[in-house]
Amino acid sequence: MIVDEAIRTAAEARPILDGVARPRLRCDDLPLYVEVSPLLTPRLTGIGRFVARLIEALARRKPLRLVTTTQGRYRRSMRLSKALRCGQEIRLEGDALCPADADLSVWTRRLFYRSTHRQDAAFMHRCCVLYTMLRPPERRFRRELGMLYDFTPLLMPQVHLAETREQFGPFFARDAVLCDKLIAISKSTKVDASWLCDVGGDDVAVGYPGPSVCVQEHAHRRPVQRRRNLILVVSTLEPRKNARFLYEWFLNTSVLPATTELWWVGPSGWLFTLGDRRTGLSPRSRRIRFLGHVSDQRLCELYQTAAFTIYPSLYEGFGFPVLDSLRHGTPVLCSFNSSLPEFGGPGVSYFDGCDPASLDVACRELVARGPLVFERDDLAQRFCWDALARQVISLTSSDAPLLASDDEAQLLPESLRRRHG
Repeated sequence: MIVDEAIRTAAEARPILDGVARPRLRCDDLPLYVEVSPLLTPRLTGIGRFVARLIEALARRKPLRLVTTTQGRYRRSMRLSKALRCGQEIRLEGDALCPADADLSVWTRRLFYRSTHRQDAAFMHRCCVLYTMLRPPERRFRRELGMLYDFTPLLMPQVHLAETREQFGPFFARDAVLCDKLIAISKSTKVDASWLCDVGGDDVAVGYPGPSVCVQEHAHRRPVQRRRNLILVVSTLEPRKNARFLYEWFLNTSVLPATTELWWVGPSGWLFTLGDRRTGLSPRSRRIRFLGHVSDQRLCELYQTAAFTIYPSLYEGFGFPVLDSLRHGTPVLCSFNSSLPEFGGPGVSYFDGCDPASLDVACRELVARGPLVFERDDLAQRFCWDALARQVISLTSSDAPLLASDDEAQLLPESLRRRHG
């Protein structure tokens, strides 16, 4: 039934040629459209930072056109900016973008200072698109790619709002199959796609992102002194990030000295409260500071200051805070689930995110080793924005001609063309 619906949708989406012969151009020669709704949210976190960094890397290699397809109540519930509306596009062609390392949020806002243009539906039919979050239930482009981050709306529905479940349920069940290729941001996410989406293994590629901060250089450039009594956690305050587990462990563990402080970077999320989150004071005088959203410069400084970081997430599609911490030379205590074992190596110690005793063991061993110096040359090779950008561009190529002629099936996703000959 899903396949039949996709066939009907593709047939309705074929370009009207009016009998005019047109060049058989390839997607390689045309701009790449990128759906950028995650950049229009009030705060740039998670997926938004991913999209911004990927645009920075893609724009060095190919002309881009930025669009949004989110509308109606979903747009209102996400509180998306009106800087870019459905039916408009922002063109990034030939002009070099400034580096984003100073502050990614500021860099992203400047993208939307640019002039907008009306979309040309006929031209879009000739081009490729990368959907970076959700996608429409019909095809609009000649070749369509989609990103897969995680399947927690299906695997852990209790940690998401109802509207999130409503958005991603149809995407996984119906819309993802309309993409010619899907790019999973970890091996774990690709494995989940194999049984939670109606797509074959050949239709999903693994494309690791790079770090979310300090890609080319440190945002904070002055010398920083490590503080042995400072632990850093970077995450939104929401159930999946397992904040209550860490909060209670920190205030009750006997492993840490009484003077230890936990500094928490990240905005308030959903379905979660700790009461008074400004400071916490335990009988052992351990202090918790909730810093909220901070600039990239401040985050870089904090990574270089902390003795180590903790990431107790219950499920991750990737895990930017783990990679960012390691690249700043800061060891990580990390829960052992989903994609997080893919960071395994020097500087990472794992624990069970549901068992405080296992975190005690990991923390005790890390503290006993003293200041830890480690080398992770593999990180730059495996987790690289330029490599992901090259992969995306390579997937925009297709052996099929760019313009449909008499064959309606040419606008079908590549996966469905294979199934139906």
